[in-house]
Amino acid sequence: MARWRHSITLRLALAFALLAALVFAALGAYLSRSADAHMAELDAHELHGKLALARRVATSETTPAALAARLGDALVGEHGVIVAVDGEKRPIFAWPDAGTARALAQAAAAAAVGEAPLRLELAGGEYRAVAGALATGWGEAARVVVARDIRHHTDFLDQLRRDLWLAVLAAALLTAVVGLLVARRGLLPVRAIARTAGRISAGRLGERIAEQDVPAELAELASAFNAMLGRLEESFRRLSDFSADLAHELRTPIHTLRMQTEVALGKPRAVDEYRELLASSLEEYERLSRIIGDMLFLAKAEHGLVAPGKEAIGLRELCRRLVEYYGMLAEDVNVELRGDEISIDGDRLMLERAIGNLLVNAIRHTPPGGRIVLAIAREAEQAVIAVSNTGPPIPAAALGTIFDRFVRLNQDNQGSGLGLAITRSIVHAHRGTVAVRSSEQTTEFVIRLPLQVAP
Repeated sequence: MARWRHSITLRLALAFALLAALVFAALGAYLSRSADAHMAELDAHELHGKLALARRVATSETTPAALAARLGDALVGEHGVIVAVDGEKRPIFAWPDAGTARALAQAAAAAAVGEAPLRLELAGGEYRAVAGALATGWGEAARVVVARDIRHHTDFLDQLRRDLWLAVLAAALLTAVVGLLVARRGLLPVRAIARTAGRISAGRLGERIAEQDVPAELAELASAFNAMLGRLEESFRRLSDFSADLAHELRTPIHTLRMQTEVALGKPRAVDEYRELLASSLEEYERLSRIIGDMLFLAKAEHGLVAPGKEAIGLRELCRRLVEYYGMLAEDVNVELRGDEISIDGDRLMLERAIGNLLVNAIRHTPPGGRIVLAIAREAEQAVIAVSNTGPPIPAAALGTIFDRFVRLNQDNQGSGLGLAITRSIVHAHRGTVAVRSSEQTTEFVIRLPLQVAP
């Protein structure tokens, strides 16, 4: 019962039924009033005709007896009509009988009936009556009252009202049933969405709603639902890739640590040997720590949880310090810094990490005697930082995936394969772009950053 209380289908059906009942009730009231007014108009026309007849006869007759005889002949065959004519001193004419006519005259006098038709109750019946003065042919002033029995009219109107109320009830029930069916059919797409949602699981994230079959009113809902499923599928894919990549990268250092521990425990050793093994283990621990820290940073960046700070940063000064810091790694290559000072808004530590990753990557892939150029320039409303180095080119097939996690062009490289992915995440967090191009002589990474970070 509680379920139906909140049912949209039931509410729509009841709303349709109520609307139909109101419409039919209003129509019935209008028809009833119209029928009553029309019948009153017909009665008034007939009553005024009888009143005119009595006046015409009264002016042409010279005695009360002649007037009574003439009116009696004129009213022969009239049913439901009551006529009373009273002179100044005595009754002159009564139709159809004296008792009914006298009662009518008294009721008309009490109700002050005039030539405008007025409804009267007489002897348990309903009448519509008019009254007026008569000018007689013998000079006596008289008054005539004419009434008509309207029970057939009232009976017809009562039956009409009963029929209309039955019609209102039937229309409400029929509209409720039709509304229920229409609403249930109209909500079929919603139930399809519910069924699709019920089928979704980790292995069935590819489910989608066929938007071409959805009504226009639900098109936006279906589109948003499909978009949500797409985001879930993409997030789940990223999570799966993340887990697989992390497991793959952690397997080697953990395996190394296990082997070293097994070797250390294999036989008694000198203190110096234990020191060497512990030092080697410490290197692997540091590698594990870097991998875990980098993966956590990438996970936050991919979910929009990395918010860069907003401080004025001089790019040339920042790059100069990076060149000095990594100078020891570049003893065999020539590192050149170009460009004037450009100030941007951003996060200093994050930008140092992003540009430092590119610089370290260039140093590792530049052969002895090669050259690295770190150039800073301004183009329109953007700051451009380019890191180029001489050396072997990047294969064309690898250019599209070089910024992905754990991508290493050289498998002998001891890096984690996360540096370029972190650089891309930092640049995107600053609303910028990073790209790479490579030729036979030179490989160049280009970062483009807005001069001001959007709020």
